[in-house]
Amino acid sequence: MLVCLALLLEGMASSSINVQVEPVRVDLGLGPVELQLVASAFLVLYAGLLPIAGRLVDSRGARGAFRLGVALFVLGSLLCAGAWDGWALVAGRAVQGVGAALSAPAALALVTSGLGAGSLRDRAVATYGAMGAAGFSLGLVVPGFVVAHAGWRASFAVLAPVGIALAVATWHIERGAAPTRERVGGARAVVLTAVLAAVLVALGGIGTLPASVVAGVGAAALAGAVALALAPGRRLVPPELLRLPSVRAASVSLAALFAGVLASLFVVSLALQTGRDLDAFDVGLLLLPQPLAFALVARVGARAVGRWGAPRALAAGIGAVLAALAALSLAPGLPTAVVLPAMAGIGVGLALAYPAASIWAVDGAPPSARGTTAALLTTAQNVGGASGLAVLTALSLVPPATSAGPGLMVSAALLVLGAALAFTLGRRTQPS
Repeated sequence: MLVCLALLLEGMASSSINVQVEPVRVDLGLGPVELQLVASAFLVLYAGLLPIAGRLVDSRGARGAFRLGVALFVLGSLLCAGAWDGWALVAGRAVQGVGAALSAPAALALVTSGLGAGSLRDRAVATYGAMGAAGFSLGLVVPGFVVAHAGWRASFAVLAPVGIALAVATWHIERGAAPTRERVGGARAVVLTAVLAAVLVALGGIGTLPASVVAGVGAAALAGAVALALAPGRRLVPPELLRLPSVRAASVSLAALFAGVLASLFVVSLALQTGRDLDAFDVGLLLLPQPLAFALVARVGARAVGRWGAPRALAAGIGAVLAALAALSLAPGLPTAVVLPAMAGIGVGLALAYPAASIWAVDGAPPSARGTTAALLTTAQNVGGASGLAVLTALSLVPPATSAGPGLMVSAALLVLGAALAFTLGRRTQPS
C-alpha cells in the first residue's frame, strides 16, 4: 500500500498551487499568462500523457514506470524550488505532471496486482482513491504553512524528500503483472500534449501577448490537431468510445465542472491573499472545507446514483456547486462567513457529481474499454481545469487586476454552458 503515497504527492501538487500562487507572483514578478501556466502546466502534462502512460505501464512493467514517475516528480519539485524565473517554474511544474502521469497508473497496477475481484481488491482501490483526496486536502494546509513560515520555494522543496523516501521504501516491491512488451506509440500523446499547451497559451495570451504571437501559437495548435485527426494508426481513444452518448456527456460534464471549480479556487485564493491580506496558511484553512466535505459526502454520492440515476445525481451536484459560486460572487470582500460554507458546498457538489459522471460513463462503455474510459475522464477534468484558468486570464479577471466577483461569475457561466452541452450530448441515454 506504500505505493499509494504517490497519489498523495499528486494530490498535493494539484492543490498546493492555490496557496503558492500569490507569493510566487510577487517574488518572480509574473504576468497573467505566466501565472496561468504555472497553475496549469501540471494539469496539461498530466492530462495529455496519462493515456499513453497507462499503456506504457502495461507494456514495460509497473515497477519500472513507478520508479521513473517518482524520480521525475522529485526532479520537478526541485526545479520548482530553484526556479529563477516564471518559465523555469512552468518547466518544473510540467516535469511534476509527467512524473504524476507515470506514477499514478503504475501505483494502481501495483496495488491491485494478484488481487482478483472481491472485497480485498475493492479496499485496495478505495485506499488508492482516498490517498488522492487526502493529498488534495494536505496540499492546501501543509504547503500553506510552509509558505507562510519558510517561503514558497521551501513548499516545493519539501515534496522532494517525501518522494525520495517513497522510492526507497518501495524499491523492492514486487514487479506486478508481467509486461506485455507491446509497442507503445507515444507520438500521438506528445502531439496531443503540445496541442493542449498551445491552445492554453493562445487563449490565455489574448489581450496580453502580441497578436502575432497569439495567432502563431493558435495556428500551431490547429495544425497539430489536424495532424492528429488525419494520422493513420491506433487512436489514443477509440472513435467508437467517443460516439457513446454517456461517455461524451460524462467527459464534457467533468471538464465543465473542473473548469468552474479550479478557476474559482484560483480566483478566491488570490483575492483572499491580495484583498484581505491573508497569508498562505490562512487561505489554505479557508479552502479546506471543500476537500473535507468531498471526503465526508463521497459515499453518499455513490448511493445517490443508485437512487436517482447518474444524470439526476450529476445535475444535483452541479446545482450545489453553482449555488456556492453564486454565494461567493455576490459577497464583496469574501468574508469568512461566506467562504467556509461555500467551500463546503463545492465539496458536496463534487462528491455528488464526480461519481455520477464516472458511473454514467463506465456503465455505458464496454468492459474492454473501461480503463480507457477512466483515463479519458481524468484527461477531461484536467483539461477543463486548465481551460478555465486560461479563459479567466484572457478576460483579465484574475486578482489583483480585479475583484473576485467577475471571475467567479465567469467560472459559474463556464459550468452552466458545459453542463448544458453535456446533457444535450447525453439525452439519448437512459438513467443508470
